[in-house]
Amino acid sequence: MKFPSPHGSIASLTPTICHLLGINTPNDSSESALDMVISTIEKDDLPIEKCLIIAQDAIGAHLWKSHESDLNKILPLVPLRVPLQASFPPVTPVCFASIFTGAPPEVHGIQSFIKPILECDTLFDALARANKKVAIVAVVESCIDLIFRNRNITYFSEEDDESVKTKTLEVLRSDKYDVIIAYQADYDDNLHKTEPFSDLCIQSLRQHITDLKEMAKAANQQWNEKKHVIAFTPDHGAHENDSGKGDHGLNIPEDMDIFHCYGIYTP
Repeated sequence: MKFPSPHGSIASLTPTICHLLGINTPNDSSESALDMVISTIEKDDLPIEKCLIIAQDAIGAHLWKSHESDLNKILPLVPLRVPLQASFPPVTPVCFASIFTGAPPEVHGIQSFIKPILECDTLFDALARANKKVAIVAVVESCIDLIFRNRNITYFSEEDDESVKTKTLEVLRSDKYDVIIAYQADYDDNLHKTEPFSDLCIQSLRQHITDLKEMAKAANQQWNEKKHVIAFTPDHGAHENDSGKGDHGLNIPEDMDIFHCYGIYTP
């Protein structure tokens, strides 16, 4: 599979979600909403009411090339697959800060593998101003668990990926939230222990796919009478370094090339 060109930035997630929800973008957001996504919905069907964002770490285009038949299983649920570029350097806090601010690293301020609480305006601040209720369900001490603190969000810090999935399903069933973020990390954790295509990593990838399908189907069931969007938004890819272990952080296609996938549902 050849990665398409040209392509936009992963920071397009924030303006795209804001457009769909009918709210203003964060102050520092500089990306445009993805036309491939917003052009699929009629103006009369806006705004969207509910949103589930599934952020699984390091599921880059390198995996679509090697395991496309596995990843194609998510496309019935999130069929709009958009080629994008990670932020540089392609490490987790840099990329997710861009994804959830709509801004480049030199603007949001995270430019290396550090996990400070962001002081700039984010998607979550924009959602709060629009009176949207937000839940972040993430592996404890992960960057998504930490860098978006001190906001009007309900935070669920979970022990592992399985707990993230279970809690996300519980949060969906509660129907208390307008926007839910679910973050899982097993594939990224295991690629650093082994290499990106090890049996352990591919097992993690397939579990991510299974979990995504379960969470997305639960969202569709819970929100079947509401306009909603489901987005699959990984942060970066990965490569094998000189020591034979998985790694990321270089300006190379293996680390930088990403697909985000969207599904938009109207009753």
